[in-house]
Amino acid sequence: MKNFQKPWKVALLCAILLHSMSTFAQQKIAQFTIHGQLNGAKDGTIVKLHDIDKAKTIDSAQVINGKFVLTGHVDEPTTCWLRCGEEYTTIQVENVRMNFSSPLKDMKLNSITSGGKEQSLQTELDRLLRPYEKVYTPLYDSLNKKLYQDTTQRKQMVKTFNAAIDAYQNVYVAFGKRNINSYLGLDIVYRNRKAIPKDSVLLLFNSLTHQLKATDKAKALSIYAKEILAKKGHKYLDFSAVGINGEPFQLSTLKDKYIYLAFGSFGCVPCRIENREISKNYELLSKSLHIVNFSLDVNRKEWELAAKQDGIKWYNVSDMAGMAGKIKTLYDVQAMPTSFLIDKNGIIVERFDGYSEENLNRIKKIIGLN
Repeated sequence: MKNFQKPWKVALLCAILLHSMSTFAQQKIAQFTIHGQLNGAKDGTIVKLHDIDKAKTIDSAQVINGKFVLTGHVDEPTTCWLRCGEEYTTIQVENVRMNFSSPLKDMKLNSITSGGKEQSLQTELDRLLRPYEKVYTPLYDSLNKKLYQDTTQRKQMVKTFNAAIDAYQNVYVAFGKRNINSYLGLDIVYRNRKAIPKDSVLLLFNSLTHQLKATDKAKALSIYAKEILAKKGHKYLDFSAVGINGEPFQLSTLKDKYIYLAFGSFGCVPCRIENREISKNYELLSKSLHIVNFSLDVNRKEWELAAKQDGIKWYNVSDMAGMAGKIKTLYDVQAMPTSFLIDKNGIIVERFDGYSEENLNRIKKIIGLN
């Protein structure tokens, strides 16, 4: 006797199969495609799409007859630079079709991008910010090249430059706060959290959707708003991390010397300069100082390359959590390099924001090497 399936069972199996095929198809096509027009670029010119937070190139393409196509996948809407040589602009990449057009020259001021909800917000932000960018960008170049007649003109240029930067920053932060329930708005608020009162940061965090609260940046924003942060005059915050060769590391195991804790990354030029200065002075410094480099890189190859190029012989650790990691947030690090000098009793006696040649002299004086 033949064993026929009952009709309802056949229909159910077909529905399950169709749903599985549809889900697979959606997963397979969940990618972005950027169709670009770059006027003034020669054939063979390389265009790169760079993930800012992960410090990596997502895709690259050659320009042919002024056109290029970039493709790939992002796990969530992602802030990227679209770069061509020294020119670049910021775009918000989602897994949708996107269109880009720009002259090669002054791409940041003239590019037009469309496609996706987050890019629509970026386009609105660009509209608000570009009037200020068009003021301070040429002034920055003129000041660097000393294209002024006298000190009076220079002072006026500096005043105008600073006013444009301040206005730009105010508009930028206000836009982030106003659009907090977007990936772009959250990114802006996180990057500029120190410019916002903590109680306001907490209110902004509480207003986030459940989806956005699950992101690394939102979690870091919550840590910043709710927890005690490292501060000069207070005891250091202990943490565990992993050394560059895979060995476990605990800050509290370092005893009997001062500790110099420096946060930096492969792409941070001042960080790299400081590494090399420390390397030159390492034999002297290491007599009285434990030196700890905390890498904010998420690209292990870049972390290892920086260590090799800069001659790092001291503790070199990371949590591989990048720019939104808990340890970085607890130490209130917003820009790089940021460093802390900790005395033998575990008290943070100095904080350095940025790098200066005077930093090492200050450290030597405090630890008694001058």
